[in-house]
Amino acid sequence: MTQFSLWLACILALVAGGTYFLRPSTRTTQTFGALAIVIHTMALIQLLGSKDGFDFLTIGLLISLIGNLLLWFSNRDKDLSLLLSVAFPLAAIMIALNAIAPWDLKQLHSTSLGTSMHILIASVAYSLFTAACGVGILLAIQEYQLKHHHLRQLLRVPPLQVLERVMFEFIWAAFVLLSITMATGFYFIEDMFAQHLVHKTVFTIASWFVFAGLLTGRHFLGWRGQLAVKLTLSGFILLMIGYFGTQIAVEIFNN
Repeated sequence: MTQFSLWLACILALVAGGTYFLRPSTRTTQTFGALAIVIHTMALIQLLGSKDGFDFLTIGLLISLIGNLLLWFSNRDKDLSLLLSVAFPLAAIMIALNAIAPWDLKQLHSTSLGTSMHILIASVAYSLFTAACGVGILLAIQEYQLKHHHLRQLLRVPPLQVLERVMFEFIWAAFVLLSITMATGFYFIEDMFAQHLVHKTVFTIASWFVFAGLLTGRHFLGWRGQLAVKLTLSGFILLMIGYFGTQIAVEIFNN
């Protein structure tokens, strides 16, 4: 049943991505997006019910689910359909990776309530940063097209001011959650070296400082545009290396 739900969620995510690209403004498209998210959620619940805890791929499945949910809600009052047309197929890839069995992956976390809450907060933070990164890429492309007078090549996105505001809203929310994640993470870490968390911690702290600098510069110096996008991408890359890069390395060395 879990495998069926995963593959169904994968197919629906692909269909939703296609409809957001071809027919972005219809109620049917929003319905397909909602349906894909619901089945994705059911598949994740079933998958977690069959495991003793979280692993590398199930956390990726959770992050992609939260990211799509955030973008789906944001798309209700602003046109982020182009971003959703990319986000849903990427989620489909993550769902397919979870559906392929068997993966001999190390359980990364226990199933205790405190640790589960830590994982959930971290996943929401990562999803918000991912959404901010996607909006930032759209912002950079649109700004480039306008600056070079390529008006025929403009993307189907909201005005630059709206995109920038949305990007910083995502970043602010993600930064607060990342700070909470780091604080609770230090509480749950019993032996950083034994758990192979040194590199993850270093990259996460570096990412935190990048985003703290960006938000400070935004508030006091008015940083925006390409500079803001570059710092957003830099912080996001550090964060992803810190988590996914570390976990991939752990899986390789453990095998």
